[in-house]
Amino acid sequence: MARKAAQEREEKKSTGEGGKPNKPKSNSSIGDASIVQHIHLLYTRAKRKWKEDLTFHIQHAEFAKEKKSHTMLSKIYAEALQMHPRNTSLWIEAASHEYFGYVANKNDQGMSGGGSIKSARVLLQRGLRVNSDSQGLWLQSFCLELHYIQKLRGRRELLQLGLKRPKIVENNDSDDSDENAPIESFCEDAKLPRIIFKNAIMAVPSDVVFRIKFIDQCRLFPQTQVIIDEIMTSIEEDFGEVEEAWIARARFAIDSSTESPERIGFLASSQLEERDDGDSPSKRKHDEIDTAQKVRDDPLQILNEATDSIQTSKMFIETIAFARSYINHLCSSGDELSAATKRQIMSVGMLLKNVVRKVIENGLLSTELVVECSTVLTELGSPTKALDFIEEVMGGNDDCRSCAKCWLKYAEIKARVVGDLSTSCKILRKALKLIPLHDKGHKSLLLKLFSDVLVLSSTESSSPREKELASLYDKILLINHQKNVSEDMVSLPSLALAYMKHMTSKGDMEPVRKVYSKLVFISNYPKTPGKLDREMMDMRSLFDQCIIIEKIASKYGGKEAKGQKRQMARLYDAAFLFFNQNGYSGIADKYTRMKNKEIAMR
Repeated sequence: MARKAAQEREEKKSTGEGGKPNKPKSNSSIGDASIVQHIHLLYTRAKRKWKEDLTFHIQHAEFAKEKKSHTMLSKIYAEALQMHPRNTSLWIEAASHEYFGYVANKNDQGMSGGGSIKSARVLLQRGLRVNSDSQGLWLQSFCLELHYIQKLRGRRELLQLGLKRPKIVENNDSDDSDENAPIESFCEDAKLPRIIFKNAIMAVPSDVVFRIKFIDQCRLFPQTQVIIDEIMTSIEEDFGEVEEAWIARARFAIDSSTESPERIGFLASSQLEERDDGDSPSKRKHDEIDTAQKVRDDPLQILNEATDSIQTSKMFIETIAFARSYINHLCSSGDELSAATKRQIMSVGMLLKNVVRKVIENGLLSTELVVECSTVLTELGSPTKALDFIEEVMGGNDDCRSCAKCWLKYAEIKARVVGDLSTSCKILRKALKLIPLHDKGHKSLLLKLFSDVLVLSSTESSSPREKELASLYDKILLINHQKNVSEDMVSLPSLALAYMKHMTSKGDMEPVRKVYSKLVFISNYPKTPGKLDREMMDMRSLFDQCIIIEKIASKYGGKEAKGQKRQMARLYDAAFLFFNQNGYSGIADKYTRMKNKEIAMR
């Protein structure tokens, strides 16, 4: 009874007289309106004083949004567009305000602003008159019409009016119609987006990426396959000689097959669904359409046609990169691959083999393509063929002989086939004689050779190898300002750390100190800007390891303990300066605290 009485009291509090719900209490007072008006007036005067400054317009618009001053916001955008008609983001923001307005909170009373499709269209059309080549305005105008169509569809579904499904009438038989053929339910209402797309490609005719962006916008809305097919048809017709267009078609085919399994084009002809409903002309035409659609939706077939029609180095490289990404996509579907997925992966492998064959037949031996083809042959389980291919190229192509990437790939494949790391070192030593010191690839060759010699020295040390390591280390420090050819190369701090560990195993402290002192105190590496986060973390590990080594040595240093403590103080100061200059103040403060703690313990 007590619980029921408490519930009745709560209901009385939430309802007023006559059972009507009470209005939520407002925290605003009578004077708030005049304060808001005064702030609007201040913004107006500031914009009048500094007409060319866009920041005041943006700040005024944000304030109007916060205070829900819908009428004032329209005036703000109008004034801003009058002063800055070339700013496309303002046109988009103003049109968005006219159509979408604001989303009212659950405690707000009344209706929110916005909802005018006519005003939004007018704004975007005016913006396009001034900025006819603005891709952003064309895309937003296209997207606005798709939003409006979706709104109409939702309204019809709520009112349960139903949507008429127009029938497809075949050209050769006007009496027969296929009512079961798939078609967009709002096909007739999608005229405006199509018109906008046609006008957009007339304004920007030679940009395939621009047309692909329209497809990305269509994928944000349901039932837009008709528009997407029209866009893809225009890409096929207008960009037959552009590499990006073929890759876009292949990517579109994969996306289409993912969305609708019946459109997957990787199935063999024996696996296609057979029709048993007679051999009528209509049935034969449907079979022809389905076969053509499957060929068009097969990304492997598209890429084969691409490499046949456009035999350029860029086309082959793009095809190889796309095939690799597609294999990764297939392998990421699950832990256990199905038989169909394995067949698709094998088909992609056959495509890669055909690409390599076409490259060799046409003699398109650019340096990047040679590296890619060698990598493909190695990944497909044919390292011997890859070695024969790259040896033949390196023997007769001057461009490849002067490319560090080709020498690195040659050394990698040779060591893999022969099974001896010393062969890689021989190739790299030869490459260093041909690649000049000022070339960026020279540093990559030095890093690779140093790593290989370090591995060999760890298993079988000798005086010549130790001398070579010291010489290579000095050369690397000399040209450390050069950027690596590839970002996946080992960083200089991690290489120095590995060298320190190798020297520590010999039991002598002085060579270890000499290794890190050259990097930290002598070389210009700490002052070189533009370091990656990975390099900063490797440098932190290096400083920590140096401090640990010096602490251990100070315990057993005897008379040299004072000198080792001074060396530790130098390391702390160098670490603080290094990380503070590179914007890592938190790590820098950590080394300061470590130094103060070390001093307090003495």
